[in-house]
Amino acid sequence: MAVDLHTASSHVRQLFSIASEACGRDLLQLLQSGTAEELQLTENTQVAITLANRAASIYFGQEGIKVRMHAGFSLGELSALAGAGVLDDESLFKIVAERGKLMARAGESASSRIGRLGMAAVIGLGFEEVQAIFANSGIKGLYCANDNGPKQVVVSGLADELEAVSEALKASGARRIIPLKVSGPFHTPFMAEAAAEFSEFIQHFSFADPRSMVYSTVTGDVIPSGAEARRLCALQLESPVRWTTIMQRISENLSDGSQVLELGPGKVLAGLWKSAGHTASCLPAGTAQDIKLVVEGEGQHGNGT
Repeated sequence: MAVDLHTASSHVRQLFSIASEACGRDLLQLLQSGTAEELQLTENTQVAITLANRAASIYFGQEGIKVRMHAGFSLGELSALAGAGVLDDESLFKIVAERGKLMARAGESASSRIGRLGMAAVIGLGFEEVQAIFANSGIKGLYCANDNGPKQVVVSGLADELEAVSEALKASGARRIIPLKVSGPFHTPFMAEAAAEFSEFIQHFSFADPRSMVYSTVTGDVIPSGAEARRLCALQLESPVRWTTIMQRISENLSDGSQVLELGPGKVLAGLWKSAGHTASCLPAGTAQDIKLVVEGEGQHGNGT
């Protein structure tokens, strides 16, 4: 979680200082010694992941490699906006800190208002297929939240409705339905109130026009302007993450010799890219060692994406 990048780079250390001041807490201490319980709190998780994302991006950028396209899954989209020059880092962390608070509060509110919540990954069906099953089953209060890949969808909402529709999903071709831990019904209409509050909050920040291509998970397309980036940034909280579409757009726009990289903690997105069957590989680049390996192979791999 970026502690190695903090050690390796003065630019990353400066980022930690900016982020800590913006969030009003010592983020290096949180990443170094925070308990699992502390790190799993939505308001902490979002700041920590964003810091790890941006630290990797900045460390990678020190090598002078051009990044032509940016995209981020859910929270990662804010880091992508910073990478494309839409947000400065101070604004980024103030926005992320508020986003985390609003989403945590919305999750607690939804649970108390509507009852037991559930989230599950449906393996073996596509986004539109699952949406059609929900419509035909008359399910209410359960939504497709993440379009992870051509045959992987995350659904979120009322736990009882999820249990009720499970057999219909299996009968239609779902190989597995994997329950997931959830702190809120994110990327569903249950987040509408949080999205409205967030929209009002971000009106006070400058969103510049992108300096390079950056994709929206709401539309799956390139964001044309700073004004549109601001609008989509709020809408994203209550809209499904259209990651399959974004992966396809990136694949279509790759130039010869380009390399797709996951600049952040873990290898989840690299795994989704591989499972979607794209020809180009996606390499993890979230640690100093990972980035070193990518840079050392730059002559063979070309520009980062």
